[in-house]
Amino acid sequence: MNDSDLDALIGSALRARAGQLTEADLSPATPPIGRAADQHSGAGRWHRWNWSAPLLAAAAVTVLAVGSTVVVRSLSSTPARPGRPSVGIGTNPPVSQSPSPGRPISSSPGSSSPRPSGSASTSPPRIGDPAPQYDLGYQPLWPFGSYQQATQWIVSYRSQGSQPWHLDAAQTALDFTRSYLGFTELTTVTSSRFDGQGAHIGVGYRNPNGTPVTSAVLHLVRYGQSGESPWEVVGSDDTTFSLEIPSYGSMIGSPVTVGGHLTGVDESIRLSARSLSAGLVSQPVPPIPAGGDNQPWRGQLTVRLGGVLTLIASTGGHLQAVERFAIQGVRS
Repeated sequence: MNDSDLDALIGSALRARAGQLTEADLSPATPPIGRAADQHSGAGRWHRWNWSAPLLAAAAVTVLAVGSTVVVRSLSSTPARPGRPSVGIGTNPPVSQSPSPGRPISSSPGSSSPRPSGSASTSPPRIGDPAPQYDLGYQPLWPFGSYQQATQWIVSYRSQGSQPWHLDAAQTALDFTRSYLGFTELTTVTSSRFDGQGAHIGVGYRNPNGTPVTSAVLHLVRYGQSGESPWEVVGSDDTTFSLEIPSYGSMIGSPVTVGGHLTGVDESIRLSARSLSAGLVSQPVPPIPAGGDNQPWRGQLTVRLGGVLTLIASTGGHLQAVERFAIQGVRS
């Protein structure tokens, strides 16, 4: 139905209603029974209501007709819009259900997500567990070659109390010096310092006056994240006698150039290399003469390659065979 048809229909309805009005509709109505004829104010109100009834009816029809026309015209003039999801003010847009990169939606029974680097399981290790992973952050030199070996010691310590010295940084440093390096004359812990990088333990001897003399300061870290994690030697804090070449943790071949700086008088530097599993893996070389104030020194060493190696430089001969030493952890 268009607008002209609707207007014609409304006009016909209005004319039909006007034609139904009679003389009785237009004459004054009789007041209700029980109301006195001389009550002019009441009769006047009833008279006005009798006249207004048909007029209000006609007006109501007109208003409805006009409103209908406006609504129909408004709807017919509004263009259609394509459908789209509505997002109200203060609401969140729809969230994508696609999986995050690198994270599976589901895993098969028994599978697990890989651990991030630098972390380890916090649950107690048990015999028969898969080899755990742990990023020490340094080159492990002694006494453990891997985190699995360190956790195996924890199991043994809990069950049998085995080798409790692994929990003592100072004792570990001294045992490394005497047992692993073979510097049996160095029997004294001369200093201990702990910070965010681990433990720094001075080892050395006492001079003829009984005064402690530091031969080297060893750097140790815990091989794990618990209070039961054992201490591991990872290097030395060099001062007046340093081993700088090759660089820490680097890959080497054979022969390997070894060097650093030294402050001293009439020194004689001896070089060697050790592995955790095979012990001494270097061929003997003549001592390197050195001396002066922070003077460079250099030499070459032939080694048997394989795994992690500890390069060792030592000097002495004044009061005892070994008076100072420095170490460097490398890979081969």
